[in-house]
Amino acid sequence: MRSIEKGKQNESLEQSIARIAYAYGFTTQPATIPRRALVATSATTNQKTTASVALVNLAQSGKGPTQSWGVSRKGTGTLLSFGIFSTRHAIAPAIVIKTALSIVDVAGFTDLSVLVSSVGDAESRKRFTRELGNFFKKHPEAIPEDLKQITPHDPDSAYRTMIMRNDPGVEQMPRSIDYLSENSRKTMLSTLSLFESVGIAYSIQSRLIAEPGIESELLFAIEGTNKKGERVRVASGGRYDECAKRARGTQAEPAVAISLEMQGRVDIDSLDDEPACFIVHVGDAAKLRSFALLEALWRAQVAVGQALMLDSLRDQVQKGTDSGSKYIAIIGQREALDQTAIVRSVVTQAQMTLPLDKLAQYVSRGHRA
Repeated sequence: MRSIEKGKQNESLEQSIARIAYAYGFTTQPATIPRRALVATSATTNQKTTASVALVNLAQSGKGPTQSWGVSRKGTGTLLSFGIFSTRHAIAPAIVIKTALSIVDVAGFTDLSVLVSSVGDAESRKRFTRELGNFFKKHPEAIPEDLKQITPHDPDSAYRTMIMRNDPGVEQMPRSIDYLSENSRKTMLSTLSLFESVGIAYSIQSRLIAEPGIESELLFAIEGTNKKGERVRVASGGRYDECAKRARGTQAEPAVAISLEMQGRVDIDSLDDEPACFIVHVGDAAKLRSFALLEALWRAQVAVGQALMLDSLRDQVQKGTDSGSKYIAIIGQREALDQTAIVRSVVTQAQMTLPLDKLAQYVSRGHRA
């Protein structure tokens, strides 16, 4: 197993995963997703999607945003799933994607790339399906012989099958991102804008497959090169609002999730240590600065906590105190501009202002992950 480049030597992959998950807000013990839960959702064409759906179904409803993660087995491999529920904030997709990116990085995948697309809401999907049906009527020569019987009544199914086969005719067909409603277009653009703000490099991949009745709005995937030099799609996810709605009644509940596939058996437990530093933000600019800081801290082997899904300063400070953290680092509007943090000792209440690039060194003197 690969140890990461900085800090404590010989850290196992499992330990790295637990600390990364904690840094991005997945602080509870990962749920074990049973095989029967995977079988119950096996109508999907993608096992990573199946694992995400199972996590959504297992997650508990709560007041306000909640985060959960889970572990399931795929043959001799392991699927890790991360989900955020009850929030429409664009930071939620960024959190699950960054968590997955960090894990596949320490697992040894290289040349990582994030792919993003959207199928939009119900209105958008109706528009796209109508245009797809019109395309098949006008271009019957583009339809493979074995799909000609289903295109008149289920053009979506034919389209997905052709994508999975890498059929060259797909490139002539309509793209879902060209038929988004105004609300769906705003959702996608706000998410991409946030990705750019926090340094998540992405490319638009208009042919990502959405499972009907399962995924809506945003779709995303992570591709990378494994140790054999093979290019693989190691993670995929998106919005699972419809699944959350079915799992928890008629009340619509936003849900975003991603699942990634690891080779071999990976036995994960929650992080045992209390965080050395808990990051608190005040305002949107500070939220983005805090998010970017997380990677620097976990790579420096600092056990770090945060409350990016909360906006109240009082609630964040209380969560930081309850976490048992030794230090609370507060980033406000001024600190975000100056790239500094007010670092307060939970024990003595003494505080000082530090440059963000000095924070890891300061808090790790008395407390290592």
